[in-house]
Amino acid sequence: MDFTKELNSNTNRKFVLFYLIIVCLLVSSCKNDKPENQTEIKPENKVEVIEQMSKAAEEILAQENAWASALVANDLNTVESMMHRDFRLNRAYDDAPPISKEMYLGMKGMSASEADVTSVRISEEMDSIVVARVTWTMDWQQEGVGKLPPHFDMIDTWKKNKNGDWQILSRVSQIADKPYSEE
Repeated sequence: MDFTKELNSNTNRKFVLFYLIIVCLLVSSCKNDKPENQTEIKPENKVEVIEQMSKAAEEILAQENAWASALVANDLNTVESMMHRDFRLNRAYDDAPPISKEMYLGMKGMSASEADVTSVRISEEMDSIVVARVTWTMDWQQEGVGKLPPHFDMIDTWKKNKNGDWQILSRVSQIADKPYSEE
């Protein structure tokens, strides 16, 4: 029996020792003595980043409003200057193929008496490219077709050109029942 007691006490000591080693390893692994590899953003840099995003949003809103005003004024030269050479319009509500810049500018019989940008929300901003969710409300018509739907929900991709001007690269347009709201 003495042998059994000695064996149990040695086994218990080994388990206790093993347990303590595991606990020590876990505690040491939780300590953060390693140097950080991530770039720290200083408070003054955070403000600058927010201002840049705000500035891009303001610039895109101004471009969208200028486009709407140019459509009402039937000023296709202004619209053309805002379009990237590779512009494509994709309609999510029709089976029509994508519309190129040349096709868009060449559409006949379109007239708008009112075009209002009702919302602009920047979805992504990547250096010189911005993706925005935009809604417009329009009073417009096409010769031979008549009055067109008044509300459109669009995903616009804008690219800054080498002169620093934003040009629209693509637009995915969908008819909406009412103006978009985040509610």
